[in-house]
Amino acid sequence: MPYAVVAERLGWPRRRWWHVVLSLLGEAQGRMQYKIEPLTPTATCHLQPGEGRDAACDYPAECLIAVPGQPSWVHLPEWMRCDECEAHTDPEQRP
Repeated sequence: MPYAVVAERLGWPRRRWWHVVLSLLGEAQGRMQYKIEPLTPTATCHLQPGEGRDAACDYPAECLIAVPGQPSWVHLPEWMRCDECEAHTDPEQRP
């Protein structure tokens, strides 16, 4: 089964004063796609076996957005790749 590359977030949120406060309490995300670099994945990327299905690591599909252009898994920076997705998938089936 071929997998699609999906991300937890695309783009960067604008810095506002409350981001500083929220960052002290933990990371908070208001949406899945932001206006600054909206086509660039900026959070952990996962492998999804089909549209509407949870990622290979069981990350919920409702919290994922498709990465435009479907980049190759190996071309993503290593820090962005989900370790569990990588461990649970056959390298031959990754994009």
